[in-house]
Amino acid sequence: MKAGHKTIDKSYMHVSLIFYSIIIFMNMPDFIIFETPMEYKPVLYFQRKLVDLRNNDKIDDTFIFLEHNDVYTAGVHYRGNDDIIRVERGGYETYHGPGQLVVYFIINLRERKMNALDLIKKIQNSVVNTLKYYNIESYPMLNEKTGVWHEDRKICSIGIAIRGFSTFHGMALNVNTDLSKFNRIMPCNFSPDIMTSMERISGRPFNINSVRERLIQSIEKEFDIKEKNIYKNVDLVGYGNGLLP
Repeated sequence: MKAGHKTIDKSYMHVSLIFYSIIIFMNMPDFIIFETPMEYKPVLYFQRKLVDLRNNDKIDDTFIFLEHNDVYTAGVHYRGNDDIIRVERGGYETYHGPGQLVVYFIINLRERKMNALDLIKKIQNSVVNTLKYYNIESYPMLNEKTGVWHEDRKICSIGIAIRGFSTFHGMALNVNTDLSKFNRIMPCNFSPDIMTSMERISGRPFNINSVRERLIQSIEKEFDIKEKNIYKNVDLVGYGNGLLP
């Protein structure tokens, strides 16, 4: 971490209903980090709760970093009839799973004087700068190709939703993702072979924790974050009900 960059680091045991005695730091974004893959639906419900809290000024902007267990989801443009989990974000089908770094952005656009496109561009810049650190050239795309691309392959998918003035959902960066998992769907309405990963491009696996820390630094710079609270492995129920800050 850069000299002079203040970080408040708090770690909690996973899934505990204990009431915590803590100091609440207001007007500082929360960075929530899950260190083991998470089931999708509990985190989806968690996001929805946080959006309501954010719209009512009960929490500050929140960034959630995690991997998911294997899951397929579909955004509002998908018209299929299978059992894929339907969600509010833009876009079509996608896959989430181990080796893929997911970030959810609970951001009050009005407070930050941003619109949805501004947010997407900041996410893209954060990813491009992270990949550049690892000597992977990439570039942002919008409209039907929204995300971050390497050559003619997509390495990062982006899809957000807005409720009130606040966003949820976010981005998924393929680090060491098993790309064969995309074969059963049309990811982002493309052929499955459109997807790539840091591992495939570089010919070696990456430490996903190190990639996450580099992405955090890029997000801090892009969103002009000088101070933040860090929470690890929080209780989804407790945090969502206001038992944690």
